[in-house]
Amino acid sequence: MALGMVKPPKKQELLRQRAAVLKQYEVFSYQVAYYLLEDESLAAQAASQALFELLQDEEFYYQNEYIQKQKIKQSVIKNSLLRKAPSY
Repeated sequence: MALGMVKPPKKQELLRQRAAVLKQYEVFSYQVAYYLLEDESLAAQAASQALFELLQDEEFYYQNEYIQKQKIKQSVIKNSLLRKAPSY
């Protein structure tokens, strides 16, 4: 490896770093989902799914806190609406 190059983190370390970032938004995600769904179980499911989706979003981790919060809110709203919508 050339001098000055940063070695990319191992997969396990990368997941640990991403989980730490998402952990900061766990309560916020649940609050948004609960506000929309008024059901603890559905809110927990919607928040968890939203965070899981963002775990895989590469660019999310390079954006500022404001943009991250907007993306989380958008994902939580989407997942909340999917749970609230009647299935046919």
